[in-house]
Amino acid sequence: MIKIFDLSINKYRTICAALIIALICPILSGCADALSFDKSGETSRISLDENVASDMIVVEKVEELDLDSDDTKDNLPDKDLSKASEELVKSDGLKYYHYDLLSDEDKVLYTEIYSIISNLSKDTKVSSKDPDKIEKAFSYVMLDHPELFYLTGYSFTKYMRGNRIEKITLSGNYTMTKNEADSKKLLVDSYVDKCIEGYDGYVDDYEKVKYVYEYLIKNTEYDMSVANNQNVLSVVVDNRTVCQGYAKAMQLILNRMGVFCILCEGVVKGTESHVWNIVRINDKYYHVDATWGDASYMIEDTSGQFEAPDINYDYLCVTDEEITKTHVIKDGITYPVCSSMDDNYYVREGLYLTEINSDVIMNAFNNARENNERIVTLKCENANVYTALYKHLIENQNIFDYLNGADNVNYVEFKDECRISFYI
Repeated sequence: MIKIFDLSINKYRTICAALIIALICPILSGCADALSFDKSGETSRISLDENVASDMIVVEKVEELDLDSDDTKDNLPDKDLSKASEELVKSDGLKYYHYDLLSDEDKVLYTEIYSIISNLSKDTKVSSKDPDKIEKAFSYVMLDHPELFYLTGYSFTKYMRGNRIEKITLSGNYTMTKNEADSKKLLVDSYVDKCIEGYDGYVDDYEKVKYVYEYLIKNTEYDMSVANNQNVLSVVVDNRTVCQGYAKAMQLILNRMGVFCILCEGVVKGTESHVWNIVRINDKYYHVDATWGDASYMIEDTSGQFEAPDINYDYLCVTDEEITKTHVIKDGITYPVCSSMDDNYYVREGLYLTEINSDVIMNAFNNARENNERIVTLKCENANVYTALYKHLIENQNIFDYLNGADNVNYVEFKDECRISFYI
């Protein structure tokens, strides 16, 4: 249960808690409806169906081969295949996570498909005659390469002699010409460069991940009606997108910054498909979901005293155990195990409690004041620690020990998530 309170707590009086509000609605990527609260105080209902990646469009054609047909005219040019191979080899290897999951034979097919769609080629022969393998390789290419924003799927033609497939050719379902794609690539590169240039933090992968998480959330609005919302163009051109756009932009930028970042596919429990990221920091893996960081909750507050934080950090560097409370990871791909809390946001920022520690709590409030932050959020390891923290701060009124002389405080309770936020 989540509660928001306006508490006028006097050290010498009985605590009086007034329930101001009973609405905090999770805006789940994929849920049916949610309530949105804007600065005017008006609440509107928004539909979130169909807000995530639709399936790739796959078009199958069949043609009968003539006896004298030339099977070499639609081969992939050697120079294009060589270039694609070099580009993949040049990279860190682990950067292309899904490529590394394939067999050697399927890696050849992946490279062919990457070459075809990188060059916006059409009707080009691939080495496999198995449509299922082609589908898998194509999907892996798309998972590894967020810069391929100009297609919605692929078409393939099976060339038959009787009941036997002699060859298969493939084309991307391109949404623009090569000149148009090249022009848009410049916009994408400029956006990524601008983002990276704004980073002046430490050479620390956690700081880089946090920076990009915050950058995307601050500069992007959730909007499922925007064009190109299944790729990075919606982020770059319109600063509006859905989960695919957030996740692919995160992947693209962090990869350019030298941080391992991949897409993770799944569903939001009981609802629709969803996409987020997995990152690697100090040789350990973490889930990151910028979509939910941007719109995971909004608050309707008729008193005017509460505002939802601009950023929700509950989905910045979390474990499998934490993410699967709300997300279900898609079967079929082996993802890295995310079990460490070392670089979780609350741990790194000194906001995580495994026991009641007055020094940790005081540092959290002092740091917030030094950085002119309005909200202090403390997260507990489990429900027992949270209960003890609530008793310490609210029931025993020790919150005032951390407030520099204030005699009232507003707070938001997220009991199920074992965290509590104070407005200071």
